[in-house]
Amino acid sequence: MVDGLSYLSERLAVVESRVQAAVARRRATDPTPDDHFRGLYITEADVDRLLAGPPAGSGPAPAADPVPAEVVPGLEAAADRAEAAGTVIPLRRLARNFALAGPDVDLLLVAMAPDLDPRFERLYGYLHDDVTRRRASTGLALELCGGGRVTGPARARLGPASPLVGGGLLVVEDGERPFLTRSLRVPDRVTGHLLGDGAYDTVVERVLSHPVEADIGDPAPLARAVDQGVTLVYLRERLGATALSYAATALRRAGRPVVALDLGRLGPDDDLQAVAAAAGREARLRGGALVAGPIEVLADRGPGVVRPLAETPGLVVLIGGRGWDARWSSRRVPLLLDACGGARSTATPPRTSTRLPPPSSSGSRPSRWPRPRPPPASKRGPTPVP
Repeated sequence: MVDGLSYLSERLAVVESRVQAAVARRRATDPTPDDHFRGLYITEADVDRLLAGPPAGSGPAPAADPVPAEVVPGLEAAADRAEAAGTVIPLRRLARNFALAGPDVDLLLVAMAPDLDPRFERLYGYLHDDVTRRRASTGLALELCGGGRVTGPARARLGPASPLVGGGLLVVEDGERPFLTRSLRVPDRVTGHLLGDGAYDTVVERVLSHPVEADIGDPAPLARAVDQGVTLVYLRERLGATALSYAATALRRAGRPVVALDLGRLGPDDDLQAVAAAAGREARLRGGALVAGPIEVLADRGPGVVRPLAETPGLVVLIGGRGWDARWSSRRVPLLLDACGGARSTATPPRTSTRLPPPSSSGSRPSRWPRPRPPPASKRGPTPVP
C-alpha cells in the first residue's frame, strides 16, 4: 500500500522522467555536448545559434508529456485508497491545506528535487548550461511542468501572492535577476515535514506555548465559526478568564491542531513578520489554527505591528483584553467572541467614539445616561408645606 514516503518517491520519479526528456531535447540542439567547460563561457557559435533560434517561450511545446498517461492517475488512485484506509500522505495533505492545484504540486516537487536527490543538482546545472546553477530556475521549472511556453497564468503560480510563495512553501530568490533565471528554493522546514519530521520551526519554537484543555465556557460558537469558514477570530479575554485554554479546547475538539504563540516571549529585536509567516505556515502544515496572545504586547507598539499576525493566511485566533481596533487588519474582518464563548459581533466596522456634549456654564458635564423619570403623582409622598 502507498504511504507518505513511497508516494513522494513516485512523484519524484515523474519529475525525473521529465528531466530526462528535457536533457534529450538539449542534446539534440547542443553542438558541443562533450565540452567539459560548457556553461563557463559563450562562444561565437553559441551567439549565432541563440540569435538564429526562436525567442524563449515562443517555440512549440514538447509534443507530449514523457510520463505515460496512466502513471499519475494510477498513483493518485492508489493514494486515494490509502488515505481512505487511514494512511496519512503529507504531500497530499499539504496540497489540500494550502489549496494547491496540480501544477503547483509539480512546481514544488521540481524545486525540492535537489534536496531529496543530489543527482538533480548536476542535471539542473546541465539544463541551465551553467554548472553553478544547481537549483531549478523559474524558467526551467515552468518548462518541466508545462512545456516550453511561458504564459502569464504560469508565471502567476510563482508570484508573491500565489499559494506556493504566499504560503511560505517556496522561495523565489535572486530578485535582481530576470524572472526566468531566478532560483527556486523550498524551505528546509517544508521538506522536513514532507519527510515526516514533526519538529517545529526554530523561529516558532522560541515563542511557542502549550495550552491545556479545560471545560471553560461554551466551545460551540468558536467551533461553529471554524466550520463555517471564518478565518480570523478575536477572542476578548475578560478578567479572570483563560482564553488560551478556551480556544485550544474548542479548536482541538473541532479536529484542529493548535499552534499557540505567547507574544510575551517576543524580544524587541524579533522580526515579527518572520515569526508570523513561520507560525502561520506551521499551523497550515498541521491542518490547524494559529492562536496568539496577548495582543496588547504588539498593540502597544502601534496598530500596524499587529497586522502581520492578523493577516497571516489560514485560520488565526487572536486573544486580547481590549476591544478590536480596525487598524489591526485592512484585509480581514474578524469574528468577535468573548472568552466564555459568547458571540459579540460578526463584523468589525471601524469604531467611532461617542463624544460627550461640552460642559455647561456651571462647569459640569452632562451625564451620558438618561435622567430617571419622576414617579407618578399617585406614588409621590405628601407635598411639604412651606
